[in-house]
Amino acid sequence: MTNSVRPAIDRALRFLVVSDPGQLRLRSASQTTLTLVLALSVLVAMTRLLGEAITVAMLGSVVAMFSSFVVKDRTARGRLLTTALIALPAATAVTVSTFLAQHGVLADVGFVAVLFGAVWVRRFGPRGFALGMGSFIAYFFALFLRATPGQIPELIGSVLVGVACALTVRFAFQHEWAGAELTRLTRALRASSLAVVDLIAPTNVPGATPVGRHAEPASSDAVRHALERLANTALMIEDWLDRNVAAAHVSVTGKDLSRRIFDAQQATEQLAFAMRPRAGTARSVLAERPAVAQVLLAVRSVLRNHPTSDDLTVARRIVTRAEAAATDSDQHSIVIRAAARTVRAHIAVHRVTAHALATAEAHEPVTVLPTRTGTAPAPATDDTATDDSPVPPRHRGLRAQFDRLEPSTRTAIQVAIATSVATVLGELVSPNRWYWAVLSAFVVFTGTTTRGEILTRAGHRIVGTVGGVFAGVLLAAVVGNRAPVQLALIVVCVFCAFYLVTVANGLLVFFITVLLAMLYGLLGTFSIAVLELRIAETCVGATVGITAAYFILPTRTRETVRDKVDAYLDALGDVIDDSITSVVEPGSGVDLVPVARRLDTALQELQTAARPLGMGPASRARRGTARLVRVLEACDRAAHALVRAGMLAASADPASGPTGDLARAVVDGADGVRASVMSLRSVVRGEQGEYDDSLADASPVAQVLSRDAQELSTATIVAVRALDRLDHSAALTRVPV
Repeated sequence: MTNSVRPAIDRALRFLVVSDPGQLRLRSASQTTLTLVLALSVLVAMTRLLGEAITVAMLGSVVAMFSSFVVKDRTARGRLLTTALIALPAATAVTVSTFLAQHGVLADVGFVAVLFGAVWVRRFGPRGFALGMGSFIAYFFALFLRATPGQIPELIGSVLVGVACALTVRFAFQHEWAGAELTRLTRALRASSLAVVDLIAPTNVPGATPVGRHAEPASSDAVRHALERLANTALMIEDWLDRNVAAAHVSVTGKDLSRRIFDAQQATEQLAFAMRPRAGTARSVLAERPAVAQVLLAVRSVLRNHPTSDDLTVARRIVTRAEAAATDSDQHSIVIRAAARTVRAHIAVHRVTAHALATAEAHEPVTVLPTRTGTAPAPATDDTATDDSPVPPRHRGLRAQFDRLEPSTRTAIQVAIATSVATVLGELVSPNRWYWAVLSAFVVFTGTTTRGEILTRAGHRIVGTVGGVFAGVLLAAVVGNRAPVQLALIVVCVFCAFYLVTVANGLLVFFITVLLAMLYGLLGTFSIAVLELRIAETCVGATVGITAAYFILPTRTRETVRDKVDAYLDALGDVIDDSITSVVEPGSGVDLVPVARRLDTALQELQTAARPLGMGPASRARRGTARLVRVLEACDRAAHALVRAGMLAASADPASGPTGDLARAVVDGADGVRASVMSLRSVVRGEQGEYDDSLADASPVAQVLSRDAQELSTATIVAVRALDRLDHSAALTRVPV
């Protein structure tokens, strides 16, 4: 293999690992596709043997496919139980749909009722969501396939066989030991870390992994996105720790592994921060220094796909020697120390997870966090309600009643009204294909809570449908009436749709539309006019959904973002308090990783909520939202450093902490930074024009920074510098949301 081909393959493989940590999307798509293939094989054989119509096999196969995809319980036993339970609402929905289809308007009313119920039951958590979607899918496809009452026994039998196929494949996939999943996730952690290193270091350093950019430094946005992927991968490992007993698979406890993962993530972030260019200094110049280049090579050797024990030992020796020689406080010495810590942190993770123990206990998770079941937020009162404009007194009572509704109830009401209107408008467009409009009006509310998310989902659905129609027509012309090829394309479309659904919902819609074109051809009802109707009906349904979201019990995206900012700042305040307490009172042994992970989760939720604002038509809103997210991401990195200081102090000698005036200065400085950071609430809401910067020359933090470093413990130095970074990071915020 040539020198130019091998690096390209390595980059492609690493991209797949980084973009799909733990191969969870790949496994989910593979499971769904295999379920469909098994169900189709069994049901087509059965229908031919019994002389039934192919539509009977299609219904059971679709129920099997969605039974595989929509079940998201946290435990293996829970997923199997939910999959089995789907048979009941699906069989009931098929029966009701088939009977009501003979009575015109009653079928429409029944469809709206099923959609309302499918959304309302989401309050019962993942199981409620799965059972509701099972009833919706069965009702819809019974209408789509024009089932008759005489087919009800065969249709119910098809549903039962489809669910049995889904159970069989799910059990086979769950048989894999959880230790293998942990190994894949930690491999993704190393790949994400290596992606960060490749961005911050030039490619002309000998031995560096080529990334296709020569020696040009990466943009700050690219580094930020790479660090975000690294943080998301670390959170996925935390989720694994929530669902499994770590000691059953590795040689350490879950608490110890969680700490090692956090240390590896934070060390990589610190290396990226240390490598940022100073005024008049380029990263390439810094990295070309022999000592820096050597430690970066050691970092890369540790982060490779399959480092050997000798590789790890040599890397540790290299960074240990370099660190011993880096006694100055200039930037290249800081980079060497950060690289050394990165190597040690990733080696610590690799030692305990490279060969995760595959034991029988891994089949069933034991330690599981309670699943949220759609608990409603506290009722909004007049003095806590937030809006872009004041609420008139005569409307406050009604508004308060709406705010007290469960989120699932609010969405169910929106769905019921939107689908009712979509039914009427859809029948005006096409009396035979009206259900596409209803489907679109329903789907734009799936997995969304705010107006911005619904608008984004509707846009993706329209674009995906139009693109899918063009691709479907082209493929139909090429394939013709060759059933084996059509079935193969249906399987390919299913895999691509469910593999890419989390990347962009429009890709799911695109491949499902192509699938429908193949399905129409298989049923002998394909025509370009039918696909054109799908575009029209989709546009009608999406428009109705957007209108309902904006005018019927709306949940404003800006309000949601402000609430997420409040939650993030609350978590940040806890990090500051707990970390500084540990620094001032060392030796406490307190575990600060959980509070850091709560902060990361809050940031992730904020990023998700703010995404629709980042795509809005107003350029000022886009810039303001992007700036806010960048600022809080910078605060997150500084908070990680603060947590590290608290972790260092937690295991230190109780006598090593600051005392007297120094301790009071650290506490006062932390209080000042905390108060200043909390002022971000007012800045974000537009109540305050500027961030309250506490770091004047005479501030307590500045006083501590001015002291002789020999007076301070390592934990104290790290903590004060982190507070300094946190305050300056937050000070970048100037734009309200």
